Amino acid sequence: MLFKFAGDTHFTAMSPFGERVFPVWLVGIFIGLASFLQLILDVPAGFILDKYGYRKFLKVAVLLFILADSFLFLGLDKNTYLLTLFFGSLGWLFYGPGVNAYILSHTPKEHSGIFISFRDTFDAIGVVLGTILFSMVIDVPVQVIAAIILVILIATFISICLSPKDIVSVHVEKKTPTQNFYIKRHFLNKIIKIICKLDPASWILLLTTLSSSIFYAIIWFVIPLVIAHNEGSGIMNWCLGIFDLTVILIGFWLGKLVDKMNKRILVFLGLLVFSVAGMFLGFDFGILFVLLGFLATVGDEISSLALWSWLYVLDKEHSEDGVISGVINFFSDLGWAIGPILAGFLYSGIGPELTIAVGGLFILIVWIIYTIKIRELRPKFSLSLDPIPKKPHKSRSNR
Repeated sequence: MLFKFAGDTHFTAMSPFGERVFPVWLVGIFIGLASFLQLILDVPAGFILDKYGYRKFLKVAVLLFILADSFLFLGLDKNTYLLTLFFGSLGWLFYGPGVNAYILSHTPKEHSGIFISFRDTFDAIGVVLGTILFSMVIDVPVQVIAAIILVILIATFISICLSPKDIVSVHVEKKTPTQNFYIKRHFLNKIIKIICKLDPASWILLLTTLSSSIFYAIIWFVIPLVIAHNEGSGIMNWCLGIFDLTVILIGFWLGKLVDKMNKRILVFLGLLVFSVAGMFLGFDFGILFVLLGFLATVGDEISSLALWSWLYVLDKEHSEDGVISGVINFFSDLGWAIGPILAGFLYSGIGPELTIAVGGLFILIVWIIYTIKIRELRPKFSLSLDPIPKKPHKSRSNR
């Protein structure tokens, strides 16, 4: 929670901070390249975590963020912006897989889903706190923002130091399904065969993951600029948290809904609601934004849950669940790299409203593909009585 609190405040500030020293389109390229850097280094970071320890490199992640934050004390210029963005990206690189592996190394396999759910909950709390803090301090000197982030990062470091030491590698215990970096080692030689075997659910799920990640990346590039320009109402101070907050509040109920209803219809309706709400999201930066953000997240969660459930039914052996989960996360990471670049080019030309609408358009295209594809499907979705495993975590705030 503390790391997300500090890291999210830093990440949210990257687009408005960048706009002060670079053209917006170039800021989008820099943020997108930072995400590509994380994508490329995911696998070696995973090997490093396995070899040297998860708790140790959670400390390294915080120290990298402290280094990134320290450059802001020098003031904001082109050099300090690029340095804080670069080292902040390295901090995120080790945080995500590191905290997952650390949790799983201390957790009995049969309870790992519960612990990961708690992680998601406190992640979301940190995101909400970070967005609120960002909106409160965006107009103060950069050094003040850096000092606040530094205090939270120090508290994070102390918390890690007080945590239990590593017990064993998660791979010794065979707890690999949620480990993106482990799965990506096998990406090239397995993925095509597995995805084709689970067609069409696999392709629709991957396209949905890619398009939704592009959408959320655009949101997190555009909305901080809107807040910095004071173009929204006071409610914008916390509206970025609506996406994560919605899942925390009603995610369990949506899971029960997916278990009971026809998944073919749920995917159709979920993608439709997600795309329509997403396209109109940027045309009101007040209470309507919060309402549409809530609806978009509900549609997103329903469609992704139903697709993951469908995929689970198609995969009779369940021997490749971890690989599938890793591929889904790979497409999610790719979307978070593409989104800022696209938003940076569009923002200056067509404005925030239409830039967000373009993000929703990607989801609408997936809905059209699904609608066409579903006509070719002969076997209907079957409702398995087996418990459906927790689907891969979807980041709606940052990577």
